[in-house]
Order: sequence, then structure tokens, then C-alpha cells
Amino acid sequence: MKNINHKIGLILNDDTPETSIKRRIGIFILFLILVSSLEVILESVVSLNLKYYNHFFIIDAVVSILFTIEYILRLWTYRIEGEKPTLKQRFSQVFSFYMIIDLLSIIPFYFSIFLTGGYGFLRIIRVLRLFRLMKFGRYMKSQNLVVNAIKNKGKELMLSMQVVVFLTVILSAVLYNIENSVQPGNFGDIVDAFVWSLSKFIGGIGGYGDFEPITFWGQVIATIVGLLGIALFAVPAGIVGAGFVEEIESVKQNEEIVETNKELIDMFEFDHIGTYVRLKNEIGLPHLRRKVLKLNTAKMRMMLSEEELFHVAKKGKGIRLKNYTSGGIENLVLESFNENTEYGTLVNRQSNVTVLSSKSDDQPFLGHYSYALSEYLKANYISVEKYSFSNFNKEKRLNFAKQKYYNDQSLNVSPVIKTFCTDLKEVIKDESLVIDLRCGGRTLGEFHFLNGGEIGEKEFVDTNSHFPNVKSLALFKDIIEKEQKQIDEESETFTHQRYGSINRDEIQWYIHKQTNSSVLVIYVSARILNAKAIPYFKSFEVLGKAIKETLM
Repeated sequence: MKNINHKIGLILNDDTPETSIKRRIGIFILFLILVSSLEVILESVVSLNLKYYNHFFIIDAVVSILFTIEYILRLWTYRIEGEKPTLKQRFSQVFSFYMIIDLLSIIPFYFSIFLTGGYGFLRIIRVLRLFRLMKFGRYMKSQNLVVNAIKNKGKELMLSMQVVVFLTVILSAVLYNIENSVQPGNFGDIVDAFVWSLSKFIGGIGGYGDFEPITFWGQVIATIVGLLGIALFAVPAGIVGAGFVEEIESVKQNEEIVETNKELIDMFEFDHIGTYVRLKNEIGLPHLRRKVLKLNTAKMRMMLSEEELFHVAKKGKGIRLKNYTSGGIENLVLESFNENTEYGTLVNRQSNVTVLSSKSDDQPFLGHYSYALSEYLKANYISVEKYSFSNFNKEKRLNFAKQKYYNDQSLNVSPVIKTFCTDLKEVIKDESLVIDLRCGGRTLGEFHFLNGGEIGEKEFVDTNSHFPNVKSLALFKDIIEKEQKQIDEESETFTHQRYGSINRDEIQWYIHKQTNSSVLVIYVSARILNAKAIPYFKSFEVLGKAIKETLM
């Protein structure tokens, strides 16, 4: 099970997925903010404060203590995923905007307890409790829209301000040279002229600037300064307004993507092709999601353009676009997977059998094949669906099947790899069975079973093995060979003839070392993965039955 730190972090962290309990906690905090803010306002009414002082104090105490607990928990659960944060990252989090607001909203209560004198100062401090209203930003989309609009248009706003300041300095210098000779007391230097110009922008600074240029050209410059003052507010307002519209459009587009994404996922739950429906029922898996959805089918069924589907595949969740060749023809298809982790899919059934696919994103249909086998065996399932060694995106270019970190945990590694390893140790029970599925070459045989031998080894190895029970493996291989021949007479089954399994940097050795489990690496031919309904479904049924009879 995830530790308490992780569970609380999922609820309190702003970037974690929305859940029912997270939503309820958010509503409760909003309620506390409203109650505490109303209490501060009513407390300022002298008659009410005299009559209900104790009630106000109790409300303030309860809210402040709850917000203190929330503040401490947010500090404690920072960075629940990946590596432990550095001291610099901790400081960065403590001094982030909302953490400062959280702190300002609770310190007035403790000041009021420990400071008995300085009532004027104390009143100012207690007014800071109204900063709690700014905590709304965490939970209210409307406030976040404004903040994001300003953030996204930061460069444009800075550029417009630079232009205004630059022009103001130039005009101030010109105004000084014009007015200094006639009003040396008011325009004594360029700084005076600059401050006077700023005072016109914001309506005066403490009464400063209650004088005007008296020369003709000075009045002309003052008029230009006035127009510039309009630009000072109008241009940024226009930029922020444009950013606000863009942000609203972005939110609307994201909502449409989420809705389209959901409809696409739902389409994978429905199979109308008779052969697929019949085969699923025959093997006892009528609920199995469909293997693939052709791009043209999705376009027609959902009345969407290819561009829109590409956008959903890129921005959506649990949808992947793949290109594969069948009969010499390239096909663009959509695949679906249950995306519930940073790297892909995790299903913990508390089983003694785990199906692992660390390369689902590398090969079309490997994810579905491994998922189908896990459903057939009612096994735990761990699948890397969002990262691959061949991914064009550099950030997603990771080989989960092979990492030096697996053999030496002192090395630095990507946080997602550490998360993956943590999940492996949590899901895979000690001394259990792990089936590690990978894709083999189209012409190299249908199945390859590896338990720790060198490439070219014709038999299973009984020493230095990640699956020591050679007798069970031999029986397992014999059953697969016999049953697979009935599906395809030309099928071939091998051990280590084409693939080796001695590299200690590979995932099977890490699992074996960490859990003492028996790990069988199975290379499934791309020919099987790309096969039509009958050979495809029959192959993992044969595999599943043999695993049940000999290995479980």
C-alpha cells in the first residue's frame, strides 16, 4: 500500500488528479475560508464583538488550527513522486505564492495569543486573516483564469511597461529642459520631471505634482504624458483581456478534449465485429476492450477530423496513435489503455501472479496482448504505456526494460523510473510468479522463453537463473509448442536461441533480486501481435492455459 505521506499528498497537492475525497476536502476548506472571513468582518462591529467575543475567538482558534494542520501537511507531502526534494526545492516551495498566503492566514491567531500589548499593531496583524480569501485561488477556476492569463502574457506586459517607462524618461528629460528655466522650484531636475509624470499616471503621489507646466511646449509635452498615461493602463488591460480570452478558449478546448477522450475510450469498450465478440465469450473474457480502432472508423463514428483525433491522442489520456504495417500496407490506428500512473497502467489484484509489459509503447498491440493475458490469469498488471526507447520526444525516451539503476541503486535515475520500481516492489509479492512480456521479431519464431541464459543457449539454465524451476519450464514449453502448432503448423518456439537474458541491468533481474520471484521473460512475435482475431485470441489463451497448468 502507498504510505500515508503519498495518500495525503494526492489529496492536498494541486497537480494531482481530481478525486471525490479531494473535491470534498476542497469544499470543506472553502467553507472554513468563508466562515473565518465572515468572523473577521463581524468582529469589527464593536457591539457584536463585545457580545460574542468568546464565540469569535473559538471560531478563529478552530479555523486557525485546522489551517495550521493543512499548512504542515502541505510541507510534509511536497514532492510525493520521484526523488526526495533538495533543500533549495524545499525553500522554493515554502516561499511559493500560496504557501505564503497560507502562512499569512494563520500567524495572526498565534500573535494574538502571545502578544498582549501593542493593540494597534495587533489589530493590523489580525486583519491579515483576510488573506484567507486569497486561498480561494487554489479551488476557484475563475481566479486561476485571471492568474494564468497574466502569467501567460508576462512577456508582453513587461515589454509594454518597458516602452512606457522608456518614453516617460525621454519626455521627462524634454519637459525638464523646457520648464526648468521658468519653474526651477518645480522642475529642478529630470527626476522631478519624471516623478511629476508618474504622478499624472496615477493621480498624484501624496499631493505631489499639484502644479502644471506654464510654457506652450511644456503644455504640449504634458498632453503627450497624459496620453501616455492612458496607454499605461489601456495597453496592459488589452493584453490581459486577450490573455483572459485565450485562457477561456484553452479551458474550453481542454474540456472538449476530455469529453472526446471519454467518448473514444467508451468506443473501445464496444466490439461489434462478430468474430471478436464470439472469441471473447469463448475464452471467458466478454468484457475485454477492443484491440484496435482504425482512424477512419473513429473519424466516421465520432464525426471528427483527423486533426482533432491527433490532438486528442497527443493531449488526451489513455489513447495512443500507432502506425503498423499489415499486408505491406501502412495503417494508422488508435490504441487504448487504462492510464492511471505516470508511466501507464497499474492494476493490483493482490495476486501471486503479475504480468509485466515494460515496452508497450514500443510495439503496436503489445499493451493489449499483455493486458488480455493479465485479465485471463486474473493477475496483477504493470504496463509502461507512455515511455519507450524509440520515442521521438526526448523526455519520453526511456527504456524501462533496461536501466543501470536496476543493478546499482546508488546511481541517479529519472524520478518516473523510481516510481516504477516502487510500484513493482509494492505489487509483486515475495516468491511469486512474474511474466515479463516483450515483442520479438516477426520472422524469429512465435515464442521465446528466457530464464537467464546467454543468447544461443538451447536449453533453460538451472544456475544463475531468474526462473530456477527448469522442470516446470520444460513442461510449459512443450505444452505451448503442441498447442500453438494446432493454430499454426509453421509456428516455432525457442528458449535462448535468439535472445539472451544475462544482462543484470535488465528489469527481470531487478525483480528477482528485490522479491525473490520467479521471472519468465517471454518474447511474443510481432506476427502474433498483428494477427487477425482467431490466431491472436487463441495464442494468449494457449499461453494463459499453459501458465495456469504448469507455472502457477
